[in-house]
Amino acid sequence: MIKRTIEDAVRKALHEWGKMAFVSGPRQVGKTTLAKQFLKGAGAAGTYFNWDILTDRKRLARDPYFFEKQPRPPGRAGLLVFDEIHKYARWKSYLKGVYDAFHEQHRILVTGSGRLDLYKKGGESLLGRYVAVPLFPLTVAELLGRRPSWKEFEAALQAPMRASAKARRVFERLFEFSGFPEPYVKADPEFYRAWSAARSQLLVREDIRDATNIRNISLLEHLVHLVEPRVGSPLSINSLREDVGVAFETVREWLEVLSNFYYFFRVAPYSRKLSRSLLKEKKAYLYDWGEVQNPAARFENLVALHLLKAVQTWSALGETRAELYYVRDKDQREVDFLLVADRRPVVLVECKMSDQPLAPSLLYFQERLDVPLAIQLVFERTRPAEWTHGGKRQWLVSADRWLASLS
Repeated sequence: MIKRTIEDAVRKALHEWGKMAFVSGPRQVGKTTLAKQFLKGAGAAGTYFNWDILTDRKRLARDPYFFEKQPRPPGRAGLLVFDEIHKYARWKSYLKGVYDAFHEQHRILVTGSGRLDLYKKGGESLLGRYVAVPLFPLTVAELLGRRPSWKEFEAALQAPMRASAKARRVFERLFEFSGFPEPYVKADPEFYRAWSAARSQLLVREDIRDATNIRNISLLEHLVHLVEPRVGSPLSINSLREDVGVAFETVREWLEVLSNFYYFFRVAPYSRKLSRSLLKEKKAYLYDWGEVQNPAARFENLVALHLLKAVQTWSALGETRAELYYVRDKDQREVDFLLVADRRPVVLVECKMSDQPLAPSLLYFQERLDVPLAIQLVFERTRPAEWTHGGKRQWLVSADRWLASLS
């Protein structure tokens, strides 16, 4: 059983902070499996509810506080797991009531395939009662059994990690089969293709259709197919509007829905300290990077997901306020990623498929933004190299080495 990175964040929310833990993430990323692992640890004090199970829905309708009838060991707090409860029209007011009445007797873990903290159904505010903990696809460090803290990551920025044959195998398998547990474990190309196609179709034709007012599902699917070729590029709503043939506001709304249901995520441009920055579109990346056909774009997507997962994990644990950006100016200079912590640029990251000289844009933006470290990640195996330019450090390193240092 793979230990998921966010387990520490869930425990902290439930047991140290006394809040509900809202675990959301892409369809089939392992939310229910994670919840059942926590239930296993709770033993007789655990109660599982799944809105998709008809008998569970009937039980809640008959007795909203059914869990109170379940015996639990004396002096021990219970664990309530509500799976896909956001599909219930009044889920927010229900959870508010459960938390306010029973949070001293029960810890409450909520899972769902939409962003539970943004979900629009229900009118009651849950502010101050929960911590949002996103569950991401598997990453290199997670599969190596590591969860580097922010302090450990900062220490790792002093020297590239040692080469590891296992890390390389994990990285290559992730690149081919994505970070979703089932296709990663099976490692079968035919299974992955069938699984990925079915997942995308179910996401649009079941999850999104049932939860929104979107009726022209075929056009939404057309929009989905247009996002993949644009991975790693600024996503122009105007361009998509012309290709789909719907209004600007409609495309913007649909993109927000696809983001809220974890089909793709966006990385914003960094503008601080850049007078000639390109204050325009965000770049788009898929949670299932295996869908991306272009190898260079898929590699960049894989790195983007690793970075996003790290910054959100560190933030969820309160270790630092981390943010992820890309950098681009009006002269078309660009660096793929910039990691910022507490509003301070920490490291620039550029992705390349093969060993080659450092990208000039890395050195330019490192100097312009006063970034202490610039890294060129290489897909192929390569010997690490380190330079100092203008009092700042630059690395060239294989991706599998460096990604293992990310939470």
